[in-house]
Amino acid sequence: MTYYSLVRDMTKFNYRFWVVKKALEVGISKAAREFKTTRKTVRKWRDRYEKKNLQGLKDQSRRPKSVPNQMAQEDEEKVVNLRESHKKWGARRLKERYRLKGSERAIHRVIAQRCELNKGRKRAKKRRNLSEMKKQLKFFEKSQVDTKDLSDILNYWPAMKFLNLSRYEYALRELSTGASFFAYADENNSTYAGLFAEYVLEHLKSYGIDTARIAWQTDNGSEYIGSVNKKSNSLSAFEEALARFKVGHNRIPPRCSWMQGDVETFNRIVEDEFFDVESFKNNTQFLGKTYAYQLYFNYIRTNRYRDNKSPVMILKKRFPNVDPNVLNLPPIRLESLLNNPAKSGYHVPAPAQREHELT
Repeated sequence: MTYYSLVRDMTKFNYRFWVVKKALEVGISKAAREFKTTRKTVRKWRDRYEKKNLQGLKDQSRRPKSVPNQMAQEDEEKVVNLRESHKKWGARRLKERYRLKGSERAIHRVIAQRCELNKGRKRAKKRRNLSEMKKQLKFFEKSQVDTKDLSDILNYWPAMKFLNLSRYEYALRELSTGASFFAYADENNSTYAGLFAEYVLEHLKSYGIDTARIAWQTDNGSEYIGSVNKKSNSLSAFEEALARFKVGHNRIPPRCSWMQGDVETFNRIVEDEFFDVESFKNNTQFLGKTYAYQLYFNYIRTNRYRDNKSPVMILKKRFPNVDPNVLNLPPIRLESLLNNPAKSGYHVPAPAQREHELT
């Protein structure tokens, strides 16, 4: 599936969500007029939402419940075995040469669904399409945000338990350069998600980035949207923070975590390269090492899926007028912001004498 079809599906989900939200607020007729659709359509999505919640807003499968003329299992196995022996042969050639049962279309379906070679080529094409798309994005136009539970990392768990280190990592991955910001907290809730949003957005604002032109994408975790079953239309702390900075908020459909691929990839990388290899003596050392890794990731580490360039290299080439220090945001424990009315002022610029090393 291409990027554009993914975005199309995600947009449909968000559109249906706002149609249903408006219908629950003002009624079906007014919602239909405002979104320029029919009352029948509004009623359909409202009823599905009330019956299945967010799952009801996803496209329903049109696959028939039964296929009377489906190929027999033994014939499918024969197709798979022949395809493995003739990796470049298509359905037509296999059918003609070996007089296989079933139509060319049925044989092609078996190859598409069950042959690993075919699946591998599709994944590679999808990655190339996404890479080209990211090269067209403006700086910080789109980002993905996610929360990771660190307690399942075997090497980190003892330090977390006995040194009282943070359990949750709040992470943001910017799509045009691949740069990442992250912070830590003891709990996973909307308060800390909101504090993380303010911490990052104040930083971006201090570098002259217009937050009204950017959009963040999240899943439907309660830390981002509040209670899924809430009756009121009140915003979560995270949503309120985005609203104050006029940042757009896109939510992926339920059980579609692959649409958060960039930030999920960062979570895997930071686990493999940092948490699985580092040790910590106290919280000060933990924050120091996380800051060092943040600088390494954004300024030094190259990404083979981005033409073997680091985020700062991409930034300097595509956005030469942007200060490279914008990628320097120290990770913090979000608890430190709870009793501090000034949510800015935490930025520590890279030392001038090391600037050439980071670039």
